[in-house]
Amino acid sequence: MKIAIDCSLVPGPRGGIGQYSYSLVHALSRIDTVNRYSLYVLFPAVNHILHPEYKKAELPETGNFKVIYKTIPVHFQLLRLLWFQGMPGSLREYMLGGLDAEVVHSHSYCVPRFRDRRKKLVVTVYDVSVLTHPECHTRANRAFCLRGIKDAVRYADSIIAISEHTKQDLIRYFNAPGELITVTHLAAGPDYREVKDPEVLRAARDKYGLPENYILFVGSLEPRKNVRTLLKAYSSLPERLKREFYLVIAGGRGWLNSDIPGVVKDLKISERVRFAGYIDKDDIAAVYSQAAVFAYPSLYEGFGLPILEAMSCGTPVVTSDTSSMPEVAGDAAALVSPVDADGIAAALERVLESAEVREEMREKGLKRAALFSWEKCAGETLDVYRKVVESGGR
Repeated sequence: MKIAIDCSLVPGPRGGIGQYSYSLVHALSRIDTVNRYSLYVLFPAVNHILHPEYKKAELPETGNFKVIYKTIPVHFQLLRLLWFQGMPGSLREYMLGGLDAEVVHSHSYCVPRFRDRRKKLVVTVYDVSVLTHPECHTRANRAFCLRGIKDAVRYADSIIAISEHTKQDLIRYFNAPGELITVTHLAAGPDYREVKDPEVLRAARDKYGLPENYILFVGSLEPRKNVRTLLKAYSSLPERLKREFYLVIAGGRGWLNSDIPGVVKDLKISERVRFAGYIDKDDIAAVYSQAAVFAYPSLYEGFGLPILEAMSCGTPVVTSDTSSMPEVAGDAAALVSPVDADGIAAALERVLESAEVREEMREKGLKRAALFSWEKCAGETLDVYRKVVESGGR
């Protein structure tokens, strides 16, 4: 088979979709030496700027894999306008439909209808939070993602959902045919391993200005990640625990978060909260490994990959009891209501107070994370490619 995969969100600091694309194609390169892959970086301006190192995407380029950088003959400002206000089908088909492939895998909500029906379209849908939690998104992002999901249900020969919960949401809210959807769970990846070297741990603390003892959150600063409630929960911890453990917020800039500094100030915890920013991939395992507990009280997740990342690094996890998070965490995390600040605080206190509890959760987390692998995800994805070619699509 000739397979084209959209890797447009891999360059630069990677968010969730970029990390998915990056990890998937590297896993495919480890398990498949037969099929021919074209990895397209189609429109590096998608993140509103042309990333200066977009041609250093760290994608596999040996054997049956090649990377192609395809520019779009549209002025950047016009492309940005079209991207968020409704890109014409002809331009979407130009971006993906001209690829030399039998199967085209779209990762970034660019969903064309191919006039050449010999080309089969596979689309990954991560979550439907733009519908279930619209207040957590900008208006432009809501419109863009909703169009992409609706077009996936309308045009895709197969949809990949990253959790059973996302599959059920697609069926419930978009009337998607269940037989159209395959669930492929994600994984933490080989870089996420427990770091014990004191020098490596110290170097990570020095680089990001981290204290020795801390509670960790990793994620973009956007409303869905529920950082405000986490801050409130932290503020209600006993003073002795706040004196011992800082709260470290790590991740990208996000959106709709301009009030966060004011929340920290009003709660009188400015001296105990550290905003570390985006953590480089070479340092993230060390940052996870020395956290006393990982707190992830998100309101909604299509998968919740940081849960497995923390578990793979031996870090106890407190996370939400909603959407896909119980599906990912199993019995290896403390599950709490994300809207109950007192409940989050109680769970954190229980973990921080007991070395025995932390060790039990550490062992359960390592075992849970080991059940997931990118090779398994890649194999299941490859099966989807085969099926759409053999069946002739929809």
